[in-house]
Amino acid sequence: MRNLVFILGIFILVSCGGQKKQNDGNDSTAQAALIEVTLNVGGMHCDMCVASIEKGVGEIEGVEFVDAELSDSTAVVHFNEAETSWAEITQAIEKRGYTVKE
Repeated sequence: MRNLVFILGIFILVSCGGQKKQNDGNDSTAQAALIEVTLNVGGMHCDMCVASIEKGVGEIEGVEFVDAELSDSTAVVHFNEAETSWAEITQAIEKRGYTVKE
């Protein structure tokens, strides 16, 4: 019985292992451009503020990179425009009690 289970497991691995997902060019997330924006953030006073902004924005699906800087009150965000928007990122910052300056 143990040999039968072993052979069945090998069969499943071999039969599934050779299959690869082919990219037919219709995957919109692969083709969407990454956008970089620099936001002027009001209300940052300490490293905890920086961490809060980075966490809140970083949790948004489609955000690839976020770096908030206390020294000049900015946040640089790289995001996939097919998955999120500048408005959603701004809303996440404001939800945490900060402002985004125009």
